Amino acid sequence: MLVVDHYALDRRWQRAVHRPGLKVGVIDDLADRPHECHWLLDQNLGRELGDYRALVPDPCTCLIGPDYALLRPEFRHWRDKSFARRERVFRPKKLLITMGGVDRDNATGKLLSALADGGIPTGMEVDVVLGETSPWVESIQAQLDELPVAHRLSVNVEDMAQRLAETDLCIGAAGSSAWERCCLGVPSWVVVLADNQRPIAQALQKSGIAQTLEPEKEGYHSLIQQLNAPAALAQQMRAMTEACKQVFDGAGVTRVADAVKWSLVS
Repeated sequence: MLVVDHYALDRRWQRAVHRPGLKVGVIDDLADRPHECHWLLDQNLGRELGDYRALVPDPCTCLIGPDYALLRPEFRHWRDKSFARRERVFRPKKLLITMGGVDRDNATGKLLSALADGGIPTGMEVDVVLGETSPWVESIQAQLDELPVAHRLSVNVEDMAQRLAETDLCIGAAGSSAWERCCLGVPSWVVVLADNQRPIAQALQKSGIAQTLEPEKEGYHSLIQQLNAPAALAQQMRAMTEACKQVFDGAGVTRVADAVKWSLVS
């Protein structure tokens, strides 16, 4: 089996590498080009089977939607503990910020500037996660040190599931990490950092799982207002957590593995 995950690969490449007995699986989230494959995975909320029917051969098995989201086992492990903890959170205190490993455009720094200017609630704790290749580590640390609240900056973490389970709310990119947060019922604001993330963010908001932020259009004004209205925010957070529970169970890896095994023998 050959599994491909690349926006530049389509039916032409897949036909070129074909060999007798070879099974091809495709991971995609754009539904914008034809594929020659035995199975295709698109884990995004809002995606429908019909989006791919004209793009894949008839025998292709299509695994569509967050029921097939690929998460590491630790997220499933922390799921029950995370949901149980949220039943006891009546005032949001712990804020996790994670804009992706590199955070090319320094969305983290822009958000911290907005929090500093707008007035972060007294008593809130801020936890920022960056990747080791991010060029902003030193400047982010300097910004955090200026905030009048408890804070922590971590680089290249290996305990993201536990961090999410132990945070009250999260501000993060609208990429695949949204499913990690959803699995654990974490109330979230998703920040649109690229055009291909916008449909994901809109689907998350429509389902009540998260609230969308487009800083380039609206800034962080509404976010600052909500952080400083803890009673209303807590009610909104509980609704988000319940929506996560209804939409996503975190068992996607098992479903994908079963489907892939079936495709090998069919």
